[in-house]
Amino acid sequence: MSSELIGYILTLDAIFTWALASLVYKWGLGKTEPKANLFFRLCCTSLGTFIFSLIFGNYLILRNLNNSEVLAYLIACLISGLSVTIGDLLYYMSLKKIDASRTYPLVQISLLFVIFFSIFLFNEEITCSIVLGGTLILSSVFILSIRDKSEKINVKRSLKERISEDLIIGVLLAIGTAFFWAIAYVSFNQARILTGDVFISNFFRVGFGMIAIAVLGIFQREYYAGFKKENRINLKYFLYIGIAGMLSLGFADAIYIKAAEINGLILTSTFTANTPMVQQILSILILKEKFRKRFIVAIILIIIGNYVILFL
Repeated sequence: MSSELIGYILTLDAIFTWALASLVYKWGLGKTEPKANLFFRLCCTSLGTFIFSLIFGNYLILRNLNNSEVLAYLIACLISGLSVTIGDLLYYMSLKKIDASRTYPLVQISLLFVIFFSIFLFNEEITCSIVLGGTLILSSVFILSIRDKSEKINVKRSLKERISEDLIIGVLLAIGTAFFWAIAYVSFNQARILTGDVFISNFFRVGFGMIAIAVLGIFQREYYAGFKKENRINLKYFLYIGIAGMLSLGFADAIYIKAAEINGLILTSTFTANTPMVQQILSILILKEKFRKRFIVAIILIIIGNYVILFL
């Protein structure tokens, strides 16, 4: 089996894991508050990444780094951990301002930021096939986000000024999410370059994110709400979200960066733009969500986009 094929398999694994985890988040967030489960999820994920690092990583590699390399490595992990946490917070804030059908496609433009940083930081090349295929895949995401006519009619609107303001703020927050998530993956990739390891790096970056939220929780106590007695009735939902975080942020992110090591960050990130489509398929099959005709159009664009990237 070629290393390139292994990279594609790792990418597919990450895509399906992210998609499954998103269903758990969607279900769990309907029962809990976002800030309350964010810190709980990071605590669970920190434990998970530590276990993964013991199984798949090798801490002895840190001994091969000199002081300046260790400092650069820790800074890369810190930036990644803070960026992914800030991105999550902005994502939640965006969902409060605008609906998910607008937010989710907008955060997918993180691909554009990843491409930009990869070209200038890692000297990666972008081909015409990646540009065309990525454009087709991203187009499918926006098609999937279009509201049904009945949904448009049923959407209740208040004052136009407030809606206009919320829309602008929500869009800016979603774009901010895309930017910080891109920074998180680019710096994670840099940490991988410095050590050749993804699982130990993931543990450090998630740990930094957990510490940041723990400090923030001193001033905003709702971040600790997942551990309060009154929330014991919802403990199972927190645990489900925590387990999903272990598999998604804790494992899928690591194998995604491992795939980037093999096939490059640009190509790997372009393929991960398929995640919304996989999420939609799983939502229909598992959550029994409504099947929409435009779904067929999106699938066709996805297939063409992937074909262009792989074979042209």
